[in-house]
Amino acid sequence: MTNLPTLSNDDRNEEVPRQRNPLNAPGPFYVEANFCLACCLPEGEAPDLLGFEGDLDNPRFGCFFKKQPETPEELDRAFSAMHSNCIDTLRYGGEDAAILRRLQKLGLEDQCDHPLP
Repeated sequence: MTNLPTLSNDDRNEEVPRQRNPLNAPGPFYVEANFCLACCLPEGEAPDLLGFEGDLDNPRFGCFFKKQPETPEELDRAFSAMHSNCIDTLRYGGEDAAILRRLQKLGLEDQCDHPLP
């Protein structure tokens, strides 16, 4: 059985680039690799956007964005999933100023790879 990592956001070296789960759909929303705690809360908030690989022996174990949000409703669900994630591994890697402002307003700026312009 694979051991799950125990690093918190405070323990991470921010200068090390974040690794994306390779199962993520291409695009700016992603889940970091190797940090999932299998809580399944994000998937419950956005089951149409997030999937889960449950085999602990699979190096791709954990949740992932199976689809990028495209509509305002899907963006709302993605934001809700990000908010429900207890270890901040659901992230926004894009630079869309409107999305960055919304995430900041929701208190999710720590889950953005780029600062608000």
